[in-house]
Amino acid sequence: MSTVGVVICTHLAERLDSLSAAVTSVLEQTRVPDELIVVVDGDAGLEALVAERLPHVRVMGMGRNQGLSAARNAGVAALTTDVVAFLDDDAVGAAAWIERLEDALADCAVYGASGRSDALWEAPRPRWLPDEFLWVIGCSYEGQPTERQQVRNVYGGCCALRREMFDELGGYDLDLGKSADRNGGGEEADLCLRAAARWPNVIFVHEPSAVILHRVPAARLRLSYVMGRAFDEGLMKARLMSTQQGALGPERAFARRIPRKVAREAGRAVRGDGGAASQVGGLVALTGGVLAGLAVGRVRTARARRSSVPTSVVPRGVDLEMPGSHGGDHV
Repeated sequence: MSTVGVVICTHLAERLDSLSAAVTSVLEQTRVPDELIVVVDGDAGLEALVAERLPHVRVMGMGRNQGLSAARNAGVAALTTDVVAFLDDDAVGAAAWIERLEDALADCAVYGASGRSDALWEAPRPRWLPDEFLWVIGCSYEGQPTERQQVRNVYGGCCALRREMFDELGGYDLDLGKSADRNGGGEEADLCLRAAARWPNVIFVHEPSAVILHRVPAARLRLSYVMGRAFDEGLMKARLMSTQQGALGPERAFARRIPRKVAREAGRAVRGDGGAASQVGGLVALTGGVLAGLAVGRVRTARARRSSVPTSVVPRGVDLEMPGSHGGDHV
């Protein structure tokens, strides 16, 4: 039987309460992990606060903010387990979360599995936020598999990966993912695509019975936030297109569903359904945000190629859990 470790990364003092809840949920799993580590991606002061709050848990500090990818890689390096699971510090795992992920990895061809992220709403959900775009708030969305299914990549905030992906591939790319000066994403898609290239027979799966509950604060429900998040997603897809040829099959399948949904909601709106009218507005606006980001990202990528100077296509200022990494084949 494989050993399983859990890494929880944190970087904000205001998340101490939610971090404590995340840790408690891990320690109360039906399959208690063999190891657990909290990685503090911040300074010594934050590390001390976390260690004081969690005296019974191993806490590791990064010394300064180095970004989520670096923190996750450091957490893996500090563990000795065969499998490493990741949980966001603003989420809690359902009781059988680890057990279900471990079961999905029982097949030796499966190198990674991730599960469903249900919303813990801390404010009313806007009527204009459609189910198809719940990935903008870090939650599972309409169109994901409803039973175990092979997917392109896992979602880093709710997943378990084999250690080989870190030992042999170097883990997450430090130029991708969220950091103090870059709100990135795409690190999970990049890692899984590199693994598939290294080991052509490996697969990744979405296991919807492995559930986490993800907090959604009011700040993430503002139109400015979700539009920025959609734009960022387009930027990241442009970058993925430039590095991984043919990688956007799931995104194309998702995009083909949107016009049909718009038509259905528009029909309901014509019949006087105000909620449907809001949904149409949300679908059109968010799709436009993604397309705008994709266009800008492709221009930036082309310029970077011409100048031969590596450049990030990810803007600052938006808390991002990119859907290209979320819950499997996220868009």
